[in-house]
Amino acid sequence: MKVLLAGRANLLHTNQEDVLDSILSLMDKLGVELFYIEDEKVCMEAAINLGITDKMRELFESFKKRVDEIKPDVIVSAYAAGVAKWRREIPEMLGLKLSAPYIHLTHFFADQLKKHRDELKPFPHRYFLQHGCTLGRKLGEYEPARQVLSLVPEIDVVEEKYPTAEIEGMDDALFNSCPGSWLNFAQPELGDYVKENYILDVVLPLQPEYAGSTCANGHFGIRQGLEIAEVEEIKPLYFTQILDQVWR
Repeated sequence: MKVLLAGRANLLHTNQEDVLDSILSLMDKLGVELFYIEDEKVCMEAAINLGITDKMRELFESFKKRVDEIKPDVIVSAYAAGVAKWRREIPEMLGLKLSAPYIHLTHFFADQLKKHRDELKPFPHRYFLQHGCTLGRKLGEYEPARQVLSLVPEIDVVEEKYPTAEIEGMDDALFNSCPGSWLNFAQPELGDYVKENYILDVVLPLQPEYAGSTCANGHFGIRQGLEIAEVEEIKPLYFTQILDQVWR
């Protein structure tokens, strides 16, 4: 299987080499043929959100050209923004479509690791899972994260609860708060305040030993928030880091 990893540049830009290493390790264990784009643009999908219209077509046409050259069976990313943009906005706005499915890493590993369930050792810890805003709220694709973590023996997964979700017949994941990472772009003066309060108000009361998000941007916000709030009893851990640790 040929896999193109998108978002590698974003992980390096935010100093999340440990997350990237865990993804690469898992891909190696799966025996896939892994590719990535060397000159990938950081946060390319944000061009739409930020209204950088003069650069959008050039950026996305360049990405599509590289995909056509590599000819992957699937494109995967730790960021749901690319998944959402290429599924919805880019085809409508620019008439561009990719030649391979573009999915989030939770989908990919939930499917691939089912075959290796018996090889996963226990992770007897409480883990706080934040459902990324785009993956959970916008796409409604929150079950794959739960499915892949359910493969790990003895893990205790806890999530943010929303007061009226059950009454409304909706999933709590649709209401998950954002850890505040995007404020680095939009309102940096609020960034530290929001990240600290996210940890103190949302994560800390659930008393996890580890915390992470399905979205690598959200995970970056959690990591920063733990540092800002000076909370040392909770460690940031992306879900691929757990999978890599427990796979014998």
